[in-house]
Amino acid sequence: MKRAILFVAGGLFAVSVFAQGIKDLDAAWVKAAKAGDVEGLVKLYAPTAVTYMPDEMRAKGTEEIRASFQKFLGASNVKEMTLTQDFETTSGNLAASSGTFSMTVEPKGGGAAQTMEGRYSSVAVRKGGKWMYVSDHASMPIPAAAPAAAPATAPATAPTPIP
Repeated sequence: MKRAILFVAGGLFAVSVFAQGIKDLDAAWVKAAKAGDVEGLVKLYAPTAVTYMPDEMRAKGTEEIRASFQKFLGASNVKEMTLTQDFETTSGNLAASSGTFSMTVEPKGGGAAQTMEGRYSSVAVRKGGKWMYVSDHASMPIPAAAPAAAPATAPATAPTPIP
């Protein structure tokens, strides 16, 4: 009986630790972004990972991901960042999460801070006890189109008299 209780308790602890992995990874991402730490961000990604950030189509692999973050953090300081997780699941060495984000950035060249709001989804794997992103996507909603202007009406013309 004692062995069964230890087995169940150990299993529950393992599930808790694995589930916390993606949350810890997301928290490390926020911390590195706010610190302007490009290398801190890069180390959160597997060597073959792919990112889809709002301002570019794709960055794949360590060097492209590094260049993407250098471009972003070279131009902006992340002042505030919040992730609101809507979904999270872990199965063995694979975890996924998604939700919404709010990020306030201040241009390094001067100007007013801007707050961006959007959605994210991430997939991570655990290798050698370390969680790493393998796919990371962030996007912002497309602004609603302005209402279409009413069509211009042609001036009324009088009928041509028939002789």
